[in-house]
Amino acid sequence: TDRAAATAHVKLIQTTAQRAFQAAQDDHNVRAIILTGAGVDFSAGADVGEMGGGGVRQSLLRMRHLHRMARSVANTNKPVIAAVRGVCIGMSWALALACDVVVAAHDARFQFAFRHIGLAPDGGAAFLLTRYLGVQRAKEIIYSGRFVSGDEAAALGLALHALPGDAVMEKAQELARNFAGAPTIALMMAKRQFDAAPGQNYDQALDFEANIQPLMVETEDNREGILSFKEKRKPGFVGN
Repeated sequence: TDRAAATAHVKLIQTTAQRAFQAAQDDHNVRAIILTGAGVDFSAGADVGEMGGGGVRQSLLRMRHLHRMARSVANTNKPVIAAVRGVCIGMSWALALACDVVVAAHDARFQFAFRHIGLAPDGGAAFLLTRYLGVQRAKEIIYSGRFVSGDEAAALGLALHALPGDAVMEKAQELARNFAGAPTIALMMAKRQFDAAPGQNYDQALDFEANIQPLMVETEDNREGILSFKEKRKPGFVGN
């Protein structure tokens, strides 16, 4: 049926994304990742037309697929940059917020439209919004279901840059090259620190970094960083 075909297509996309991020995670030569749409839009979100069938069992299965995709983005140790043009709606906005950095077009249109179809947020939307915003502003965006432009997203801290549409990928690639040239393990550990920070108090954060830093001084990149500083030259980090 058409509905079965649509469901299979969504599952294929989710599985492909999950496998792609896992492959990038495991490939030492991949040192930064850009997540973007295949066309003029980042993503219009899930196909509402294929929702609602199959009862509780199918809904649970759908959520598992969505969450595997979300975790594959959020749990990747490599820096991930979302390059957003056009619409970025629902779960796709949650995926963008799960990235390390968002670069948006001025006229990008972000939306958590769950209220319009009688659903609570998914993809970790409420959790991710409250990491960036105060609770009241996060609630206003979720409760209203309104659009947020790329310019507003940047003003609110939900995007790092808002740029003309044709400059979005160029900026994302510039950031990716910068991150790829950094000491890979150091960025990975910094990412884990940021992930852990919301659930820690200050002493716990200090204890966490006290466990990390002794490992870092054993890396090749730390030795290269110190040597290049002494020799007054640009470091050549290798990711080890």
